[in-house]
Amino acid sequence: MIQIVGIGPGTSAWVSQAVEAMVAQSDVLVGGKRALELFPDFQGESYRVTGNLAETQQTLQKVLQQGKKASVLVSGDPGFYSLLPWLKREFPQEEIQVLPGLSSIQLAFARAGVPWQDAELLSVHGRPLNCLPLQLSRPVGVLTGGENSPRKVAEYYHTYGFNPRISLGNALTYAEERWLNTDAHQLMNSEEDFANAVMILYPEEAEHKPEQSLLSPSRSFGIKDEEFMRGDVPMTKTEIRVQVLAKAGIIPASRVLDVGAGTGSISIEAAFLAHRGCVYAVEENPEAQELILKNQEKFQVRNLRLIRGSAPLALQEIPPVDVCIIGGSHGQIREILHQAPLVPGGRAVVTAVTLETLAHGMEALKSLQYEDVEVVSIQAVRWKGIKDIHLAQAQNPVFILSGRKGS
Repeated sequence: MIQIVGIGPGTSAWVSQAVEAMVAQSDVLVGGKRALELFPDFQGESYRVTGNLAETQQTLQKVLQQGKKASVLVSGDPGFYSLLPWLKREFPQEEIQVLPGLSSIQLAFARAGVPWQDAELLSVHGRPLNCLPLQLSRPVGVLTGGENSPRKVAEYYHTYGFNPRISLGNALTYAEERWLNTDAHQLMNSEEDFANAVMILYPEEAEHKPEQSLLSPSRSFGIKDEEFMRGDVPMTKTEIRVQVLAKAGIIPASRVLDVGAGTGSISIEAAFLAHRGCVYAVEENPEAQELILKNQEKFQVRNLRLIRGSAPLALQEIPPVDVCIIGGSHGQIREILHQAPLVPGGRAVVTAVTLETLAHGMEALKSLQYEDVEVVSIQAVRWKGIKDIHLAQAQNPVFILSGRKGS
């Protein structure tokens, strides 16, 4: 039998009586240096382990072959980004008993006085930072570690134009414990080193919107044209917009670039689809820029960033994105695709209303070695009712080119 014992934050004051009883009944203790030091009176065998999981596996196999009962000591709770999944995978035939412990996430939310039943819980220790949602709709508890320090997390949000409030606990329950309430901008400029930290990220302006749902935004796909403010600026119609967004393959965590955003109709809908991500709307027309901001305010979209300027020059300061949509190119499709910070495997979607633009787009995708290139031609016809009859109102045909950036 393998017993996985959660020892909590790591100090003796937080070790439960149940844990002490289980340890006393064990033949062997397996754990890190600090974990083993919590049980100085243990009379059985002790094996100190490091981060080498292969070594830990060999130790446990040896102990189990001897018919001994082993207790594996883990900090926090065994089921929260700990060894439980690994042990179940490596010892599928072995009986495994789990004793929970107090996780640092629980302790951090308690320190902050914040309920965590609706929170999202993540770890960036050994995981890419893009697993973090950019648009925060609820509190997020984050375990840090390795290269992904709290400062790196703060820099990640600042890079994409977000500045969430942050509570940070370092070395919780230890004598050197530090608790800090700050924000991403202040934290990224801090000189302090937080090597053993847990973070709580808060939705921006959440305290001003108590009625806002903690779930993802509910908005129907394909917003009606008349709902957008448009002035004299051209706008992608609903029928085309839906196809463009479908080809873009946007998911909740996507980072999207919309070049030649116009009124922002595609940007707005992309922002709803990427409600955990971010949308950059690039537009050079001053009237269109103001319309984008007005539509952003009307639809209460917080994960959209207006970039004033023309592409490709305006793309230089934009961080990596997963999707690039090009609606207006001024004949520079290839230059825009070349400069766009699209990650390998990212999707590009280009709209064209002339054969010349179509040809330029196809040549650009081909020369830049895009894969899975597709072309769709769409002409929508709306039927407007006048008294007892309906008349056709044909819209201009549009070509939609799409492809995946090669690695």
